[in-house]
Amino acid sequence: MPKTITLQLSEQSIDKAIKELQRYEKWVAQKTAQLIERLALLGAHEASVRFAAAMYDGENDVSVTVEPVENGWTIKASGDSVCFIEFGAGVYYNGTEPYPKRPAEVAKIGEYGKGKGKRNAWGYYDDSGNLVITHGNPAAMPMWYATEEMRQQIYKIAREVFAGDSVV
Repeated sequence: MPKTITLQLSEQSIDKAIKELQRYEKWVAQKTAQLIERLALLGAHEASVRFAAAMYDGENDVSVTVEPVENGWTIKASGDSVCFIEFGAGVYYNGTEPYPKRPAEVAKIGEYGKGKGKRNAWGYYDDSGNLVITHGNPAAMPMWYATEEMRQQIYKIAREVFAGDSVV
């Protein structure tokens, strides 16, 4: 929303305009902080839901947190299964859900785990000593989808936040 400041060429009018501009600058900063927080909360919710619903044979120990950092917020997924769920595992699923722009440091599907991921199925023993046979899992991409959801909602949320109240 554009802001118009009217002034006359007098010291008093210029001082008043400077104060009005400072109030506007503070308002924009507050609204921007609200926008960023809402986007972070939206992204964390989207990631949490998608991690919880992901197909994964092992223990899905992922927790998603959102916390303020300097100049913004961070969304963090923690747990031993994060990469397997985010990027997928096992050649059985290779190509069914390709991960867009896979980071170079993340193993491609089928490359992890002593070559076992190159098989269509393999087994491992869980914490209780039970044999689990798996094909791996498709890339669920919860963090990627969280980013996409934030990108799709940014204009809608910005309109809501900036239209909420006027400059004081």
